[in-house]
Amino acid sequence: MTPGSSARATAGRAVQFALLAALFAGCAPRAGGAPDGPLNVVVVLVDTLRADRLSLYGYQRETSPNIDRFAAERGVVFRHAWANAGCTYPSVNSLLTGRQPQRILARMAEVGLAIPPEMPTLAERFAAAGWSTGAISASSVVRATPSKVNRQGGFDRGFGFFDESCHERGAACVNGRATAALDRLPEPFLLYLHYLDPHSPYRPPEWAERPYSAASASAARGWARRGEPWKIQRKLYRGETGNEFGPGDVRHLADLYDDEIRYFDARFAELLAEMERRGLRERTILAFVSDHGEELFEHGHWAHCGDLAFETVLATPFVLAVPGLPAGERRAPVSNVDLAPTLLELAGIGADPELFDGASLAPLLRSGTDGDAARVVFAAQGRMRAARDRHRRVTLDLASGEFAGEELGDFAAGGTTAELARALSAWLREVEGSDGDVALRDAERIDAELRAVGYL
Repeated sequence: MTPGSSARATAGRAVQFALLAALFAGCAPRAGGAPDGPLNVVVVLVDTLRADRLSLYGYQRETSPNIDRFAAERGVVFRHAWANAGCTYPSVNSLLTGRQPQRILARMAEVGLAIPPEMPTLAERFAAAGWSTGAISASSVVRATPSKVNRQGGFDRGFGFFDESCHERGAACVNGRATAALDRLPEPFLLYLHYLDPHSPYRPPEWAERPYSAASASAARGWARRGEPWKIQRKLYRGETGNEFGPGDVRHLADLYDDEIRYFDARFAELLAEMERRGLRERTILAFVSDHGEELFEHGHWAHCGDLAFETVLATPFVLAVPGLPAGERRAPVSNVDLAPTLLELAGIGADPELFDGASLAPLLRSGTDGDAARVVFAAQGRMRAARDRHRRVTLDLASGEFAGEELGDFAAGGTTAELARALSAWLREVEGSDGDVALRDAERIDAELRAVGYL
């Protein structure tokens, strides 16, 4: 961008902000004493973070004391949240557009891993409404420019800047760039922060405390002590000999995963402190989410992507802190496609609900109730399709045509597994046009395309 174009963009934002300020000037104050006028939005996405490894979601280890404190003081915790895919692509694409992953995967041959051009992004919608926008990403997938994994880039649409300088680096780097971003973003702003901890390799900084893995290191092989699960994956999915592993390796890698969460938790506290220092707390909506979880051999598998659709991969944290709304929890099922319409409504930006596959959770937040007890959310990963309500989940293997049901432990009155299976079949017909062979052929084609570009 040239100096002249930068000045024009700044002037344009100033005009837009003035119009928005005039619009909000006549509005009544928000409930709870939140300030009048447009709110900032910060999205904190922690790559590969499964909900059940957070003490916030009942894990016996205290992996997330600062996240827990933030949620208790300010956040609404959604207890039954799902990613819509168990892989960064297309999970983040779905989160940033509010569209189901199949609609994005169907365009892969044309646009690669980028967000399809006909799908407006969250950043584009906020920018059009006058918000300044920025992103910082440590991911090899969520990028503006090409990488070895994402050969197109293409995640920068709508962002005034997209900072990739923390590529494959830890949370301290992202925090440092976030501090610099807060210096340059005029309010109101949308800031997207994509942290890579605890993605493999599970390797907290050498100086970081390792409360869980220190005791298990002696029973692990050298590659496991380095936090590298590759040998396990080669053994499981390629059948390669010479890649043997044992319980000591599995335990230590899982302990390192927990240590990475604990490391991130401390950096999250630093981010919150910086926002507090700037007086942003009462002017900012903060969303805390993840793109997917991680299978750590609980079901005989490792990592994510592929055909993995277990709770270890799909169940992710979803916490919203909204000025003027009290902390609490909701047990209605939600998913990441709900985030975009929710943030837009909370920020006062109109958007046609028909443009999203998700639904705004703003009414649920404001009501203080769990809302529709029969709500169902869906996910697609490889050849697996999944649905869950508050009480149970159902998966469908497109290759075998077999459904599998599982109770999830929230046993309030509700529907049946058969009804949930019917809802999943109806969803497949709506989104993919088929609940059988066509969907399977599409899934196999997409997997082949992802392997061809080195993603799987």
